[in-house]
This record gives sequence, C-alpha cells and structure tokens, in this order.
Amino acid sequence: MFNQNRILRVFKLITLLKTFPAKSIKRLASTLEISERSCYRYMDLLYELGFEVIKDDNNKFSLKADQIVDPFTKEESHLIQEVLTVTVRNNPLVDSIKSKLPSLEESNILATYIVNGHLSKLVSQINEAISNKTQIIIKKYQSANTESVTDRLVEPIGFTHNYQYLCAYELDSKQNKYFKLERMGTIENLTEIAKFPELHKLLNPDVFGFNDSGEKFSVRLKLSMRAMLFLKDDYPATVNFLMQQNDGFWVLEVEVNSLEPVHRLIRGLPGEVSFF
Repeated sequence: MFNQNRILRVFKLITLLKTFPAKSIKRLASTLEISERSCYRYMDLLYELGFEVIKDDNNKFSLKADQIVDPFTKEESHLIQEVLTVTVRNNPLVDSIKSKLPSLEESNILATYIVNGHLSKLVSQINEAISNKTQIIIKKYQSANTESVTDRLVEPIGFTHNYQYLCAYELDSKQNKYFKLERMGTIENLTEIAKFPELHKLLNPDVFGFNDSGEKFSVRLKLSMRAMLFLKDDYPATVNFLMQQNDGFWVLEVEVNSLEPVHRLIRGLPGEVSFF
C-alpha cells in the first residue's frame, strides 16, 4: 500500500524529530520533500501510535526519546529487519536510518508496519461496521477540499479496489462520498444501525478522490519536479498518468470528475503547475 519512499520517509521523520534541535514544520516538510499538510498527517500518525510529539513555544517540534512504542516480539523484530534489508537493500538511506535509530531490534520500529498497521486497524473496524450494517464516526478527518479537520458521521458502504478510499454515506451532507484512509485519524464504531441503506451507492472516484457526478473533464497539466513530488505524495493514484519530459518538467494527462482540485493545485503552486 505504501511505497519504499514512504517507508523511508517515516523513518526519516522519526530521526529528525529525535535529533536536536527542534524543527519547524516548514523545515521538516522541506527535508522530507512533502507538503506541510502531509507532514502534519505523518506526525498525527506517530501520535496515534503512541509517540509523544512535542511542540515548543517557537512552534518547533521534537520527539521525546523515551516514548517509543513496542508492538513487536523479538522474533517479529528479526523478520522486520530482514524485510527492510531485502525490500530496500539498494537504497543508501537504509544504513543511515539504522545508524540513527539506536537498536532497531529493541525499539521494534518499522515504518511499513507502523503505517500499514494503522491502516489495517482502520480497515478492520470499517469492515466490522459494513458487516454489521452500523454507523461509524471518522475522527479527525483531514479534508483536502475544505482544508479542515472534522469528525464525520457516516454509514460505510465499501472500499475502492486498492483500499485507498472508503465510500460512505455522510449523514450531514446526505451524500455518498469518498474518504481517503490516509487522512483518517481513528474510527469509532457505533451500535446505531444504518438508517439510509437505500441511498447507498458505491461510486468510482477519480485520481483526486472526487465522485462521478456525471461530468468528465480531460486535463493536461505541466508540472515542475517539486509539484510532481507533491502530487504523487498527496494523490498517489496520479502516478500512472504522469510522464516525464525532456525539459525536466512532468505532464499529467488524465480524465477527472471535477476541476476543483486541479484549480486548487494551480493556485497552491503558482508558477509550478499550468495547463499544457
């Protein structure tokens, strides 16, 4: 579900937060080559898994060294190290990460297990609700559309084929919507039985996670390398539609259900994204 870059990025974030001095969100995001919003999501993930991320009076962040979770047995730790060595053995960052994180075996931290473990827990809770036909609350959902963090009361319907999105009927908006699993904080399972099963409809989202509204728009965007990295990180489904050009730029050519995220991308990265 997560590629090697994301596995290594979580390791690197832990290392950055544990290394003096404390760092601003801007510096963390720049070092990790991700957006500040994505950086906050990674830190929220660490918090949910038991890490204590400290924010000082200067709005700089650090990680308390003794707040390391211990979710794996000794045998599992050996397997984890083997997986890391085999799957990313040609990446020079592996040795650097191992040296900066003292005693991987003792701390039992592996980013792929941490991230996938978190998402697996969400999927398990949601599947339980789907099976029982009950409602759930998606806690601290980070919306890219409204740039807000809110709790969402929904009736889950199903997942996309790659488990990136949950399709659910949202009671407040009275609409079937897609919710990206990476943007969920936690799930609260309720005993309340779904009230609107006749309105449930499993739709197909586009690469930006927008529902099929009946309209289709063909877009062709030219992106700088920075914009391309941002796009791949926030919208991994765009990867298969990106093409590198000889001039160092990238082109995204894809059909979407809404132009809203396209215009937002252009506004958010002025001079680095344009129609092509």
